[in-house]
Amino acid sequence: MARVAPMYPHKAIDLGSRIRPLPHDGTVPNLADWRWIHTPGHSPGHISLYRATDGVLIAGDAVITVKQESALAVIGQEKELHGPPMYFTPDWDLAKESVRRLAELKPRILITGHGVSMHGDEMRDSLDRLAREFNHLAVPDHGRYVNKDMN
Repeated sequence: MARVAPMYPHKAIDLGSRIRPLPHDGTVPNLADWRWIHTPGHSPGHISLYRATDGVLIAGDAVITVKQESALAVIGQEKELHGPPMYFTPDWDLAKESVRRLAELKPRILITGHGVSMHGDEMRDSLDRLAREFNHLAVPDHGRYVNKDMN
């Protein structure tokens, strides 16, 4: 997948007045039951959305359910929980903390930016394992943003 990355768009998108900062209290304007959670690591301003009333978690790219580094996995959409995409996650320490915070929510349904949604005990067990074994399961062995001194 990294080989096709040069074909991705490289220009910023001007959203102008259509974008506003989120309230500091974690609420989401116009979505009363939802809360936003700062989940940096994959990107500095990354957030996830959580609705406690039914346990729905929209994790974005904080965790994903298809390994983006594998063309076969992307084509087949095999359901398997992973950390954020390896090809662009500049802060693995923050990504690890973000996954830990998401696992603490004990969501019932997980929706991610890449892959299909997951739910139930298998998803929660996978998320807990990812949080516990993040360095082993998610952090690449080498790369531009990898710090070998991670605990």
